Amino acid sequence: MDRTNASVGAALDTTTCPECGALAEVTERTVLESTDGPVEHARVLCVARHWFLLPAASLSSPPARSPVRTSLRS
Repeated sequence: MDRTNASVGAALDTTTCPECGALAEVTERTVLESTDGPVEHARVLCVARHWFLLPAASLSSPPARSPVRTSLRS
């Protein structure tokens, strides 16, 4: 299998960094057992290289990007 094309078309799972608020990627999701039952956790790595393993329920949405203007008018 050619691994160079294995992730073509795959969307990134993104969030915001809990420490600095920068864009972060969810690199892994796993379920860990707890006394209240299984809890989904996510490993997060931000552009400033902070990393966390935290409950997936605490992930926030990344900030919305403003639309790019493509008008040629002055």
